Amino acid sequence: MRFAKPMTTMTRAAAVGRTNLHLVCTAFCTAALGIAFAALPTACGKEAPPPAPAPAEPVKAPPPAPPAPAADAGAAKPKMVANPDGLSLADRIAKRQAAEAKIAAELAAAEKERLLAYDRQRLPLHKQTFAFIQKTRAQLDAIEKKGPGAKAELDKVRDAQQKPIAAAAKKMATIDPKGGNSNVTTDYDVMLNALANDYPAAIALSFEGDKPPLAEQRSELDKRSKKIEDWLAELGAAKGKPTGKPGKKKK
Repeated sequence: MRFAKPMTTMTRAAAVGRTNLHLVCTAFCTAALGIAFAALPTACGKEAPPPAPAPAEPVKAPPPAPPAPAADAGAAKPKMVANPDGLSLADRIAKRQAAEAKIAAELAAAEKERLLAYDRQRLPLHKQTFAFIQKTRAQLDAIEKKGPGAKAELDKVRDAQQKPIAAAAKKMATIDPKGGNSNVTTDYDVMLNALANDYPAAIALSFEGDKPPLAEQRSELDKRSKKIEDWLAELGAAKGKPTGKPGKKKK
């Protein structure tokens, strides 16, 4: 039976040396393989991946604007200049209002002269229309004075007046066909419509004891009649006056 020989000091040193040499060789081979694999893409004709782009710099905010210079407290304020006309604010307002009123009065006077000149040329038609209105109203007023017993007569007269009123309205329209040139044609129209409808209806209500509608109709007709009478008087007074057109100068 054979026994292993005990290792001497030199034997153990030799064994350790071989082990260290083996570790050094292994590390060297590993490093060499790493370098070879790293260089393999370049050696095979492939480019290395590009480096990552550098991070963008943050956008800087613009510098704050410099503060506005403070107002000079010692700067002189502009002096108040006195009005050259020497008037106060209230006086200037009154003066302007007076000038506006003067212009308005001049325009109104010019407009009145224009209407007078137009209606003066149609004075016969004005007189005929107003005379018919007065006659028609007088017939209705006469029936109203008889009281409730005249209701049948009121209906009869009202029916008989319809055609003459329509004819008078048609004739009146020839005074101012386009409108805006006569001062009283609107009043004629309102009065003729009232005499054909509202005025006799108000008289009939008064026979039943309802008086306010008739009072209202009479007030309206009286107001317009006064306006027409005054206007016709002005037309008659201005009939002989010159129209204001310049005449030919004698040589």
